[in-house]
Amino acid sequence: MTLLLLRIFSHFPFGVLHAISGFMARLASDVVGYRRSVIRANIERSFPERSTIERRQIERSYYRHFADITLESVKNFSIADGEAQSRMGHMGVEIFEPFFKAGRSVLIAGGHFNNWELYAMTANQNLPHDTMAVYKRLSNQAMDDAVRNSRQRFGLEMVRTVDAQAWMDANAQGERPKAVIMGFDQSPADPIKSWWNLFLHQETAWYFGLEKWARLYDLPVIYGHIRKLERGRYETHYELVTDEPKRQPEGAILQQCIDLLEADIRETPHQWLWSHKRWKHVRPESMVLNPRPEAEKKSA
Repeated sequence: MTLLLLRIFSHFPFGVLHAISGFMARLASDVVGYRRSVIRANIERSFPERSTIERRQIERSYYRHFADITLESVKNFSIADGEAQSRMGHMGVEIFEPFFKAGRSVLIAGGHFNNWELYAMTANQNLPHDTMAVYKRLSNQAMDDAVRNSRQRFGLEMVRTVDAQAWMDANAQGERPKAVIMGFDQSPADPIKSWWNLFLHQETAWYFGLEKWARLYDLPVIYGHIRKLERGRYETHYELVTDEPKRQPEGAILQQCIDLLEADIRETPHQWLWSHKRWKHVRPESMVLNPRPEAEKKSA
Protein backbone atom coordinates (compact mmCIF):
# COMPACT_ATOMS: atom_id res chain seq x y z
CA MET A 1 0.00 0.00 0.00
CA THR A 2 2.80 2.42 0.90
CA LEU A 3 4.57 1.79 -2.40
CA LEU A 4 1.32 2.23 -4.34
CA LEU A 5 0.68 5.59 -2.65
CA LEU A 6 4.22 6.73 -3.41
CA ARG A 7 3.79 5.86 -7.07
CA ILE A 8 0.50 7.80 -7.19
CA PHE A 9 2.10 10.83 -5.49
CA SER A 10 4.99 10.68 -7.96
CA HIS A 11 2.67 11.77 -10.76
CA PHE A 12 1.76 15.03 -9.00
CA PRO A 13 3.43 18.16 -10.43
CA PHE A 14 6.27 19.71 -8.44
CA GLY A 15 4.10 22.66 -7.38
CA VAL A 16 1.63 20.33 -5.69
CA LEU A 17 4.40 18.27 -4.09
CA HIS A 18 6.04 21.40 -2.69
CA ALA A 19 2.71 22.54 -1.25
CA ILE A 20 2.40 19.17 0.46
CA SER A 21 6.00 19.34 1.66
CA GLY A 22 5.30 22.70 3.33
CA PHE A 23 2.50 21.08 5.31
CA MET A 24 4.70 18.07 6.11
CA ALA A 25 7.50 20.32 7.39
CA ARG A 26 5.17 22.07 9.83
CA LEU A 27 3.71 18.75 10.93
CA ALA A 28 7.13 17.17 11.44
CA SER A 29 8.55 20.18 13.25
CA ASP A 30 5.67 21.59 15.31
CA VAL A 31 3.41 18.59 15.93
CA VAL A 32 5.29 15.32 15.66
CA GLY A 33 8.76 16.62 16.48
CA TYR A 34 10.30 14.16 14.03
CA ARG A 35 13.77 13.22 15.34
CA ARG A 36 13.95 16.60 17.01
CA SER A 37 16.35 15.44 19.71
CA VAL A 38 18.75 14.02 17.09
CA ILE A 39 18.54 17.06 14.82
CA ARG A 40 18.90 19.57 17.65
CA ALA A 41 21.82 17.76 19.31
CA ASN A 42 23.66 17.37 16.00
CA ILE A 43 23.30 21.07 15.18
CA GLU A 44 24.22 22.24 18.69
CA ARG A 45 27.42 20.18 18.78
CA SER A 46 28.37 21.17 15.22
CA PHE A 47 27.89 24.92 15.70
CA PRO A 48 28.81 25.76 19.32
CA GLU A 49 29.95 29.19 18.14
CA ARG A 50 26.44 30.14 16.99
CA SER A 51 23.68 31.50 19.17
CA THR A 52 20.65 29.45 20.22
CA ILE A 53 18.49 31.59 17.92
CA GLU A 54 20.76 30.87 14.95
CA ARG A 55 20.78 27.15 15.65
CA ARG A 56 16.98 27.06 15.92
CA GLN A 57 16.79 28.83 12.56
CA ILE A 58 18.97 26.12 11.02
CA GLU A 59 16.66 23.53 12.56
CA ARG A 60 13.50 25.14 11.14
CA SER A 61 15.08 25.57 7.73
CA TYR A 62 16.20 21.94 7.81
CA TYR A 63 12.66 20.66 8.35
CA ARG A 64 11.46 22.63 5.32
CA HIS A 65 14.38 21.48 3.18
CA PHE A 66 14.11 17.84 4.27
CA ALA A 67 10.39 17.80 3.46
CA ASP A 68 11.18 19.22 0.01
CA ILE A 69 13.80 16.64 -0.92
CA THR A 70 11.66 13.81 0.50
CA LEU A 71 8.73 14.72 -1.79
CA GLU A 72 11.09 15.45 -4.69
CA SER A 73 12.55 11.96 -4.27
CA VAL A 74 9.06 10.47 -4.50
CA LYS A 75 8.74 12.22 -7.87
CA ASN A 76 11.70 10.16 -9.09
CA PHE A 77 9.46 7.08 -9.43
CA SER A 78 7.87 8.58 -12.56
CA ILE A 79 9.88 11.65 -13.58
CA ALA A 80 10.82 11.87 -17.26
CA ASP A 81 14.48 12.03 -18.23
CA GLY A 82 14.16 15.51 -19.72
CA GLU A 83 12.53 16.97 -16.63
CA ALA A 84 15.05 15.32 -14.32
CA GLN A 85 17.93 16.83 -16.27
CA SER A 86 16.28 20.26 -16.37
CA ARG A 87 16.21 20.19 -12.56
CA MET A 88 19.80 19.05 -11.98
CA GLY A 89 22.56 20.83 -13.86
CA HIS A 90 26.05 19.37 -14.09
CA MET A 91 28.75 22.04 -14.18
CA GLY A 92 32.39 21.42 -15.03
CA VAL A 93 31.92 17.98 -16.58
CA GLU A 94 34.95 18.66 -18.79
CA ILE A 95 37.03 17.62 -15.78
CA PHE A 96 36.13 14.00 -16.63
CA GLU A 97 37.20 14.10 -20.29
CA PRO A 98 40.97 13.50 -20.01
CA PHE A 99 40.40 10.53 -17.71
CA PHE A 100 37.73 9.07 -20.00
CA LYS A 101 39.96 9.44 -23.06
CA ALA A 102 42.80 7.75 -21.16
CA GLY A 103 40.48 4.87 -20.21
CA ARG A 104 40.67 5.69 -16.50
CA SER A 105 37.79 5.11 -14.15
CA VAL A 106 37.13 7.73 -11.46
CA LEU A 107 35.56 8.03 -8.03
CA ILE A 108 32.94 10.72 -7.40
CA ALA A 109 32.74 11.68 -3.73
CA GLY A 110 29.80 13.47 -2.19
CA GLY A 111 27.74 13.77 0.95
CA HIS A 112 24.05 13.55 1.76
CA PHE A 113 23.67 17.16 0.78
CA ASN A 114 20.74 18.65 -1.13
CA ASN A 115 19.00 16.30 -3.57
CA TRP A 116 21.56 13.50 -3.94
CA GLU A 117 18.84 11.19 -5.31
CA LEU A 118 18.21 13.48 -8.29
CA TYR A 119 21.95 13.74 -8.79
CA ALA A 120 22.27 9.96 -9.00
CA MET A 121 19.43 9.77 -11.55
CA THR A 122 21.04 12.32 -13.89
CA ALA A 123 24.76 11.58 -13.61
CA ASN A 124 24.88 8.87 -16.28
CA GLN A 125 23.32 11.12 -18.93
CA ASN A 126 25.78 13.96 -18.29
CA LEU A 127 29.14 12.25 -17.74
CA PRO A 128 31.26 10.51 -20.39
CA HIS A 129 31.83 7.54 -18.06
CA ASP A 130 29.38 4.75 -17.34
CA THR A 131 28.13 5.38 -13.81
CA MET A 132 27.76 3.11 -10.78
CA ALA A 133 26.55 3.96 -7.29
CA VAL A 134 27.14 1.95 -4.13
CA TYR A 135 24.00 1.62 -2.00
CA LYS A 136 22.87 -0.05 1.22
CA ARG A 137 20.02 -2.46 0.70
CA LEU A 138 16.68 -1.50 2.29
CA SER A 139 15.13 -3.95 4.75
CA ASN A 140 11.83 -4.04 2.83
CA GLN A 141 12.48 -6.08 -0.33
CA ALA A 142 9.62 -4.59 -2.35
CA MET A 143 10.71 -1.04 -1.51
CA ASP A 144 14.34 -1.90 -2.20
CA ASP A 145 13.44 -3.24 -5.66
CA ALA A 146 11.31 -0.19 -6.43
CA VAL A 147 13.93 2.34 -5.35
CA ARG A 148 16.74 0.52 -7.15
CA ASN A 149 14.75 0.22 -10.37
CA SER A 150 13.78 3.89 -10.17
CA ARG A 151 17.38 5.00 -9.79
CA GLN A 152 18.56 2.78 -12.64
CA ARG A 153 15.97 3.95 -15.19
CA PHE A 154 18.41 6.29 -16.98
CA GLY A 155 21.50 4.10 -17.05
CA LEU A 156 22.96 4.29 -13.54
CA GLU A 157 24.04 0.89 -12.21
CA MET A 158 23.28 0.25 -8.52
CA VAL A 159 25.56 -2.14 -6.61
CA ARG A 160 24.94 -3.22 -3.01
CA THR A 161 27.67 -2.56 -0.48
CA VAL A 162 28.21 -6.29 0.07
CA ASP A 163 28.86 -6.78 -3.66
CA ALA A 164 30.83 -3.59 -4.27
CA GLN A 165 34.35 -4.96 -3.77
CA ALA A 166 33.79 -7.80 -6.25
CA TRP A 167 32.29 -5.31 -8.72
CA MET A 168 35.32 -3.04 -8.38
CA ASP A 169 37.73 -5.93 -8.93
CA ALA A 170 35.93 -6.78 -12.16
CA ASN A 171 35.20 -3.30 -13.50
CA ALA A 172 37.40 -0.57 -12.00
CA GLN A 173 40.10 -1.15 -14.59
CA GLY A 174 37.94 -2.78 -17.24
CA GLU A 175 37.44 -1.98 -20.91
CA ARG A 176 34.81 0.74 -20.29
CA PRO A 177 35.87 3.47 -17.82
CA LYS A 178 33.46 3.90 -14.92
CA ALA A 179 32.48 6.75 -12.62
CA VAL A 180 31.80 5.27 -9.19
CA ILE A 181 29.56 7.45 -7.00
CA MET A 182 30.15 7.21 -3.27
CA GLY A 183 28.23 8.99 -0.51
CA PHE A 184 31.06 8.83 2.00
CA ASP A 185 29.44 10.53 5.00
CA GLN A 186 27.38 7.66 6.40
CA SER A 187 28.20 6.44 9.89
CA PRO A 188 30.29 3.24 9.70
CA ALA A 189 29.03 0.10 11.39
CA ASP A 190 32.29 -0.75 13.14
CA PRO A 191 34.17 2.03 14.98
CA ILE A 192 37.26 -0.20 15.21
CA LYS A 193 37.56 -0.42 11.41
CA SER A 194 37.05 3.30 10.87
CA TRP A 195 39.17 6.36 10.20
CA TRP A 196 38.74 8.89 13.02
CA ASN A 197 39.22 12.66 12.85
CA LEU A 198 37.60 15.94 13.87
CA PHE A 199 34.61 17.02 11.80
CA LEU A 200 32.31 19.88 12.79
CA HIS A 201 34.03 20.05 16.20
CA GLN A 202 33.36 16.37 16.90
CA GLU A 203 35.35 13.14 16.88
CA THR A 204 33.93 11.38 13.84
CA ALA A 205 34.30 7.90 12.34
CA TRP A 206 34.50 7.45 8.57
CA TYR A 207 34.46 4.56 6.14
CA PHE A 208 37.92 4.36 4.57
CA GLY A 209 36.65 2.73 1.36
CA LEU A 210 36.84 5.91 -0.71
CA GLU A 211 40.57 6.29 -0.14
CA LYS A 212 41.20 2.54 -0.21
CA TRP A 213 39.69 2.18 -3.68
CA ALA A 214 41.38 5.32 -5.00
CA ARG A 215 44.77 3.92 -4.04
CA LEU A 216 44.12 0.27 -4.90
CA TYR A 217 42.87 0.97 -8.44
CA ASP A 218 44.73 4.27 -9.02
CA LEU A 219 41.49 6.21 -9.51
CA PRO A 220 41.25 10.00 -9.71
CA VAL A 221 38.87 11.41 -7.10
CA ILE A 222 36.37 14.13 -8.01
CA TYR A 223 34.14 15.86 -5.48
CA GLY A 224 30.58 16.85 -6.38
CA HIS A 225 29.22 20.02 -4.75
CA ILE A 226 25.40 20.00 -5.04
CA ARG A 227 23.96 23.54 -4.87
CA LYS A 228 20.28 24.37 -4.41
CA LEU A 229 19.18 27.09 -6.83
CA GLU A 230 15.52 27.12 -5.73
CA ARG A 231 12.92 24.60 -4.66
CA GLY A 232 13.24 21.62 -6.96
CA ARG A 233 16.24 22.92 -8.92
CA TYR A 234 19.91 22.13 -8.30
CA GLU A 235 23.37 22.19 -9.82
CA THR A 236 26.35 19.93 -9.23
CA HIS A 237 29.78 21.55 -9.51
CA TYR A 238 32.72 19.18 -9.91
CA GLU A 239 36.12 19.70 -8.30
CA LEU A 240 39.21 17.53 -8.76
CA VAL A 241 40.59 16.26 -5.45
CA THR A 242 43.52 14.29 -6.88
CA ASP A 243 44.53 12.56 -10.10
CA GLU A 244 47.52 10.86 -8.44
CA PRO A 245 46.05 9.03 -5.45
CA LYS A 246 49.07 6.82 -4.86
CA ARG A 247 51.26 9.87 -4.25
CA GLN A 248 49.10 11.19 -1.41
CA PRO A 249 49.91 10.57 2.26
CA GLU A 250 47.60 8.15 4.04
CA GLY A 251 44.31 9.82 4.87
CA ALA A 252 44.92 12.87 2.68
CA ILE A 253 42.33 11.99 0.02
CA LEU A 254 39.60 11.26 2.53
CA GLN A 255 40.50 14.37 4.53
CA GLN A 256 40.28 16.62 1.49
CA CYS A 257 36.79 15.30 0.75
CA ILE A 258 35.79 15.77 4.38
CA ASP A 259 37.06 19.36 4.30
CA LEU A 260 35.04 20.08 1.15
CA LEU A 261 31.91 18.61 2.71
CA GLU A 262 32.39 20.60 5.91
CA ALA A 263 32.82 23.80 3.90
CA ASP A 264 29.56 23.10 2.04
CA ILE A 265 27.76 22.46 5.32
CA ARG A 266 29.04 25.66 6.88
CA GLU A 267 27.94 27.65 3.84
CA THR A 268 24.34 26.35 3.85
CA PRO A 269 23.99 24.26 7.01
CA HIS A 270 20.30 23.36 6.70
CA GLN A 271 20.94 21.43 3.47
CA TRP A 272 22.78 18.49 5.07
CA LEU A 273 21.08 15.39 6.53
CA TRP A 274 20.86 16.39 10.21
CA SER A 275 18.25 13.76 11.11
CA HIS A 276 20.84 11.04 10.44
CA LYS A 277 22.51 9.63 13.58
CA ARG A 278 25.96 10.52 12.31
CA TRP A 279 27.73 10.50 15.70
CA LYS A 280 26.40 7.34 17.31
CA HIS A 281 29.87 5.92 18.00
CA VAL A 282 32.37 6.95 20.65
CA ARG A 283 36.00 6.61 19.63
CA PRO A 284 37.54 3.51 21.26
CA GLU A 285 40.71 4.21 23.23
CA SER A 286 42.63 1.95 20.85
CA MET A 287 41.77 4.16 17.85
CA VAL A 288 43.96 7.15 16.97
CA LEU A 289 42.39 10.53 16.31
CA ASN A 290 44.08 11.31 13.00
CA PRO A 291 45.48 14.79 12.34
CA ARG A 292 44.80 16.56 9.05
CA PRO A 293 47.44 15.31 6.59
CA GLU A 294 48.69 17.63 3.91
CA ALA A 295 48.41 16.39 0.35
CA GLU A 296 51.71 16.04 -1.47
CA LYS A 297 52.37 18.95 -3.75
CA LYS A 298 52.76 18.05 -7.41
CA SER A 299 56.11 18.74 -8.94
CA ALA A 300 56.14 21.53 -11.50
